[in-house]
Amino acid sequence: MRRVDRSQSTEPSILHKPDKAGKTELDRVIEHMNGPDAAKTFEFARYKENAVKSELERLFHGKCAYCESFYGSTQPVDVEHYRPKGEVEGVAGHRGYYWLAMDWHNLLPSCIDCNRRREQKAPSALVGSIVKLLSSGEFDRTRKMSLGKSSAFPLATETGRARGPGDNLLVEQRLLLDPTRDDPREHLSFHIDRDNLIGLVLPKLATPAALGQPPNGQPGDLVALATQAGVSPMGLVSIQVYGLNRLSLVQARTKVLRDLEFILELSIGLAEIIEDIDSETARKTAQLGGAAAPQAQQLRDDIAFNAKIKSRIEGFKRDTLAQLKRLADPKEPYSELVRAWISKYLS
Repeated sequence: MRRVDRSQSTEPSILHKPDKAGKTELDRVIEHMNGPDAAKTFEFARYKENAVKSELERLFHGKCAYCESFYGSTQPVDVEHYRPKGEVEGVAGHRGYYWLAMDWHNLLPSCIDCNRRREQKAPSALVGSIVKLLSSGEFDRTRKMSLGKSSAFPLATETGRARGPGDNLLVEQRLLLDPTRDDPREHLSFHIDRDNLIGLVLPKLATPAALGQPPNGQPGDLVALATQAGVSPMGLVSIQVYGLNRLSLVQARTKVLRDLEFILELSIGLAEIIEDIDSETARKTAQLGGAAAPQAQQLRDDIAFNAKIKSRIEGFKRDTLAQLKRLADPKEPYSELVRAWISKYLS
């Protein structure tokens, strides 16, 4: 998850466009919720408009706001409501944050897996250990879990939860990260270990104890666990709810780590070759002083050839570093993982 500055976007005017009667969708949903048919489902439409999807895609570079996966090549974007527009999971009687259904600051682009609840494979982590990926691509310890945000919006306490347009949202003690409101780096970290390449995301300041999860993974249990382990409750709950360690996502991030390792080894190898060429050039240069004319000419030819080869290899080395820079670009998938890897090994 990468921090995104929403001020760099332009709010689509379609969200507040009035209908033929002069009413906006916000006007109509408030009227509906206060009317005799409030129990019936209100059909929201404005957030589905192409202008909204296009601006979200531009702002997030075509990536899911939560997991940084490209969604365009495999699936249509889900326009996700950070605060759910309908019912709120686990909160009896709550009619959803219906007044925010067309609020630009409540809309995020999401891949299907982060947004929709379904059965996923996730690591079954024991206290004090890190799971591994087997050669088959599976976790060495796996469990199936129902993951995906759906209508979840857990709070640290139900006291102060907003239930209508007049309520103060700032009072809510949120437990889910929103990359346009929060800095994910304050709550999430990546498991960066060259001896154990696996694309796991962990709550910030994670200790081994933080990897042990309660069987049901309920937000309240996760908050207690995070407090006990000394890690970010918002980080731990977000990992669980969004499914940020689901198998397919961990596999994708692990592939990026392997690519980074290959590029690093290639860069090191090229640097060593350059050092060898410099040593050989210095040796031949030292021989020039006492060499006879024919030998001297051969030495000069060798030195010139070495310079030519060194120049090409230096070009390849620059290309490898440019590739690292490209992978860390915010437009690339899993760029936060790449940034964390570069910060640890290339700083």
